Amino acid sequence: MPHVEGTWSTLNIVLHPSHVLFVVALFGFRSLEGGRRFSSALLAVARKNAKSTLAATILLAVFCLEHEPGAQVITAATTGSQARIVWNIAKKMVEKTPALRDHFALATFANSIASYSCGGAFKPINAKASTQDGLNPSAAGLDEIHAHKTHDLLNVIKSAAGARGNPLYLYTTTEGYETPGPWPELRHFAKQLLQNLVEADHFLVLYFAIDDDDDDFDPIAWRKANPLWDCNPILAREIAKDMIEARGMPGKLAEFRIKRLNRPSAAATALIDLHAWNKCSGAVDLDWLRPFECFAAFDLSSTSDLTSWRIVWRVDGVWYTWGRRWVPANAVAHRTQTGAASYAGWIAEGLIEETSGNVIDYATIEAAIREDCARFNPTIIAFDAWNAKDIANRLVEDDYPLQEFIQGPKSYHPAMQAIEVAYKSGALRHGGDKVLRWNASNLVPRYDANMNSAPDKKRSPEKIDDMVALYMAVGVALVNSKEGDIMEFLRAPMVAK
Repeated sequence: MPHVEGTWSTLNIVLHPSHVLFVVALFGFRSLEGGRRFSSALLAVARKNAKSTLAATILLAVFCLEHEPGAQVITAATTGSQARIVWNIAKKMVEKTPALRDHFALATFANSIASYSCGGAFKPINAKASTQDGLNPSAAGLDEIHAHKTHDLLNVIKSAAGARGNPLYLYTTTEGYETPGPWPELRHFAKQLLQNLVEADHFLVLYFAIDDDDDDFDPIAWRKANPLWDCNPILAREIAKDMIEARGMPGKLAEFRIKRLNRPSAAATALIDLHAWNKCSGAVDLDWLRPFECFAAFDLSSTSDLTSWRIVWRVDGVWYTWGRRWVPANAVAHRTQTGAASYAGWIAEGLIEETSGNVIDYATIEAAIREDCARFNPTIIAFDAWNAKDIANRLVEDDYPLQEFIQGPKSYHPAMQAIEVAYKSGALRHGGDKVLRWNASNLVPRYDANMNSAPDKKRSPEKIDDMVALYMAVGVALVNSKEGDIMEFLRAPMVAK
């Protein structure tokens, strides 16, 4: 196939060894039934490593060479313009190759490449999944899968596969900011597959990224995420330029990690380092923790969306946390339609509890708090007085140990520092809680004149209520814990035993 973008020393594409590896693995192995072994394939690599060009040639090969009657090849993305990136490359290749057009009776149109030899079409589509129910894809390329905010389009495409005996689902992406869409799950599955933790003989993964322990600013490590490094001197120079800006301007660090190192990150201004956070996914054994002192907090920040209740324990210097969340049924429907968060999926997993109606059922939450207090007996329960007076008054009347948590940097800062130290040192256990991680990825701080920090709900791109509840619980624990002598112990001189 010909080059269609940029200036190159050859007219036609010369595959890089990394591309050869992917293409040979994808097309060189067959199932026992004679079809392709790998019906799903993921290529994850830093930007400007020709993944879109490779995807275009692969989809063209499937379209032209596999003789599928009425072939329907699609490129799909969150927006029409993104979906057309791969498709436009394929279209230009067809237009620049008369022999290809003649041999396979191809014709290009504004929104389609038609094949008159098999009666098929190659088209771009966007993420308005509700309009895609007539799909019957023989091959689908989902470009920049990290940007999909919901599973809708992926689910529609996958569910349409029943009529094809030899489908291909090709995922190509560079890392992106944390979203509740399919990418975190797909990334997790891919890494488990590469580590031999799961078996999936139909799924091919080629994943280029720097390692978790690598230094972001080490040029030697950059090659791991950029396989075309050795043949594209422009790429190396541009990464070096971006590194200088990322080192000097913290706001550009997240973008550098994502696009140049293929490393996951939260929002560019977010507080939490998700790499370190994910390492704290150790189990939270509630039966084992039950005898230990604990502290709790609830955040009733909204009547129409996420409400959080969280408990923390500190045992032998390690913070453990567990919590519950509620959303009203209408919020689940709204979020499913808008793609803002995967509430329906989290409800199915038991990570969020759904209450009926348009607003949160505070009676359900109060009953759950009473139930958990009977089980764990928290020393102090922190709460934000805004929107919580009714529940707080009833609980106080029944002698529950409530303490108002003042909403400001002076109150939050010690807790935020404690959690930062804990997760970066490995002294936090959150059980791999997906909803808490999503909230953590959204968290943007605000600062006062003394650089004390607090969660900023206005500037955070999505919900952070779960992290707010965590900070409030830790905040009252730091002040009221019977283990307060821990701090005295840390400050005291070492005494030989």
